[in-house]
Amino acid sequence: MAKLRDIVHYFRADWKLGVLTITISCIYEVVDLVVPYTTGQTVNLLSGQPLDRPLQKAIATISQVIHYPANDILVLGILLVVMFVATVLKSPIEPWMTSWFHWDIALRAKRNQAQKVIEKILTLPLEFYEENNPGRIAGRIARGLANHTWTYAEVAGQMIPKMVRMLAIFFIIWFVEWRVAILLLVSFIVILGYTLKELYRINWHEIRIDKYMEDTESRTSELITNIKTVKAFATENQELEHQKERLERELKVVDYRIHKMYVMLGSYQRTMVSICVFIVFGITLVETVNHKISLGHFIMTLTLANMAYAELQPIGSLAENLGRRMTSMLRFHEFLQVPSNSDADSSLTSLQTEIPAKFAGKLEFNHVNFGYEPNYPVLQNINLLIEPYQTVALVGKSGSGKSTLVKLLLRYFEPQSGQILIDGQDIRSLNIASIAGGWRSFIKK
Repeated sequence: MAKLRDIVHYFRADWKLGVLTITISCIYEVVDLVVPYTTGQTVNLLSGQPLDRPLQKAIATISQVIHYPANDILVLGILLVVMFVATVLKSPIEPWMTSWFHWDIALRAKRNQAQKVIEKILTLPLEFYEENNPGRIAGRIARGLANHTWTYAEVAGQMIPKMVRMLAIFFIIWFVEWRVAILLLVSFIVILGYTLKELYRINWHEIRIDKYMEDTESRTSELITNIKTVKAFATENQELEHQKERLERELKVVDYRIHKMYVMLGSYQRTMVSICVFIVFGITLVETVNHKISLGHFIMTLTLANMAYAELQPIGSLAENLGRRMTSMLRFHEFLQVPSNSDADSSLTSLQTEIPAKFAGKLEFNHVNFGYEPNYPVLQNINLLIEPYQTVALVGKSGSGKSTLVKLLLRYFEPQSGQILIDGQDIRSLNIASIAGGWRSFIKK
């Protein structure tokens, strides 16, 4: 059973670089808060109101170092330099330190996992392919790889840094007006908590529709594979109507149920945010009129509050995308966890370098019984002896077990009882690659 940690381990090859770039992204998000702060301090300076004490001390220190009087010109110059560094200087550097590495990690992880998928495909037992449609397998793999790639870039590059920004905004506003900070914290918890609860409920529907869509894709794949049979029996209209019904059901569930639930959730978010922003405006306005906070702090607090509430919608959307993709990502890891052949090495190099067996050619089936399903035997009590270089014809109607007999000989499947012997040796003691190589060598003789 796949778990959340399997999704996290998907990117563990680059975890150190990931931690570094996520940290840098968070720092950049916090640096953006310098702009409303310096704007507020500039308003205080222009309106003749005092600057914050930490800023006053910093200006006094700079004044002593450069031997320049701490007047309004110096203060404005320092504020402009700080704003320049936080905006203009940061802009060309930020994409290379954040977005580039986020996608670089995601794309390299996709390559590594795609290689693991190919290895898994080549080492799975044939029983798995008898029970699972190729189109369904391919769809699960494609969606899993794609959703992992998009999810990492969004979570590492946006969700985590945005949450750090909201936390930084809370601490900044706390030192200006603690009641507004408490309002922000409580409203964030309420809105995000309700959002996550609704997303969990919606995700249940997503799981069901995801499996249903897999079946539809599987049916489409079967149509392509068996198109000659469809045309031979003139069942085009029947197949078309069958798929149209399935697609119509998908539309009703996705559009009129799941999409509707997302729209209702978005409406709730926007309404709550609008109410909270209005309350923040009222509190800061009253405090400014009563001269408890400066005009610069009023502008800064209102700007930061709007920035914080503006992050709720993107975080909600990212959480929505994560919820939608979670199912396909978990199903991808469930595929990787399917047991391989008991003697199949996951390393293709080992399979390629396997020493082939040497066969004289004597083949014997002793009381062999086999069925693809336990209660429906295909072969019952088969006894057969074939001497080296003896020619034997297997004759029977379709489905009588001729090809199954050959598959057992190549160890594609294991007999439920009995033995298959090559030169007196039970083939279960031989590796599949060794058997294949042995038959190739025998045929060339």
